[in-house]
Amino acid sequence: MYWEGITMKYELKTELSHKEYEQFTKKADVLSFMQEYQWANVKDGWKHFHCGLYRDQELVATALVLLRNLPLGVKLMYIPRGMLIDYEDKELLQVLTKHLKELAKKEHAYVLKIDPNFCYREYSIKEVEKNETVEIPKNYSENYQKKHQNLLDCGFRFKGYTKTIQETLQPRYHMYIPLINSENEFLTEQEVKTSFKKRIRSYIGNYHEKRGVRYFHTTDPKYLDMFMEVINQTEKRQNIHLRNKEYFQKMMKEYQGESYLFFGMLNLETYLSFLKENQGKEEEIREVEALLKQGKTEIPLSTAFVLIPENEGLRTSEYLYAGNHLLFTKLNVSVGLVYEICKFSLKKKCSYCNLGGIDGTFDDHLTPFKSRFNAIVFEFAGEYDLIIQNIRYHLYEFGMPILKKIYRFLRRKK
Repeated sequence: MYWEGITMKYELKTELSHKEYEQFTKKADVLSFMQEYQWANVKDGWKHFHCGLYRDQELVATALVLLRNLPLGVKLMYIPRGMLIDYEDKELLQVLTKHLKELAKKEHAYVLKIDPNFCYREYSIKEVEKNETVEIPKNYSENYQKKHQNLLDCGFRFKGYTKTIQETLQPRYHMYIPLINSENEFLTEQEVKTSFKKRIRSYIGNYHEKRGVRYFHTTDPKYLDMFMEVINQTEKRQNIHLRNKEYFQKMMKEYQGESYLFFGMLNLETYLSFLKENQGKEEEIREVEALLKQGKTEIPLSTAFVLIPENEGLRTSEYLYAGNHLLFTKLNVSVGLVYEICKFSLKKKCSYCNLGGIDGTFDDHLTPFKSRFNAIVFEFAGEYDLIIQNIRYHLYEFGMPILKKIYRFLRRKK
């Protein structure tokens, strides 16, 4: 390929070694855990390619490409959180797109889907709740329009500014707690606490200590049983299914050194003393005494599974899964746990703590809790499709949803 009079030789390799792939991703300005080498090992049922684009023998872009068989003999190719590339470099993006399109054709995929790791816009939840203008750090949405247009010029079809979690493979809206100020300087622990809504600050620190609450984190998989105990209670309360123990075992193995279990524990003897000294409710005193009679001295009230990719650029801690015990919910231990995660994230030089996805309607069950921390809303760019098989694409993307609606309607009629 010729570029400004200089002969540039490009080559796409589809089986990069772990070392080669990781050396590139660790230098990324922004890195999602789904762009890391080991994510492929977590994704059961997907074929994978660790792709790298070389320009004159220098690695200049990577992509973790996943391939899955769908019903009716259709194959989906997907790059979670998109390629690790400079999306503002149109020439480079065009070359990589051309090579990935050839790979998709070779594997008989009907489409190549990406959801790149940059934002359409960033704003404070206060702007949604009170229409207040708040000065916030903006790192993910820089030069959005140029990146977006370059993808369109490379042949990608934009799926639109979707609102709900169900409309896309990954949530388009996320809530992030900023751990830096508008000048990109790290906050102090006190400044992070002060940034939270006033009504939850009182639950942090002395309030919990007096009641026998302590926090800790670990990288030891032996604590997964305790973690799952709380997760299962959350599943029962919300009538949902998250992940099984085997999944988290795999995550901790693959992301060793980057994955953490956080716990908020309640010392029952301390809490019982507090209740008796402060005229606590008799019902609650009986609950604590019953647990002590069972031989329990401490129980987990809140837990979280956190990932922190160790890249050299802008770091983000990922609050991926969380659960709360059915007992003693009024203690709001989950609030203190988020603060502990933020403190740990600061020590790991993270600029943000990602609380995870929400609906863009802001009326889902996740938003009320996450908005307590005066988080920033990150509205990601969304999904882009590179159509490989035009007829199959339109039949599957537009026909299947209609068939599913008809099927659900007929089932209700029975």
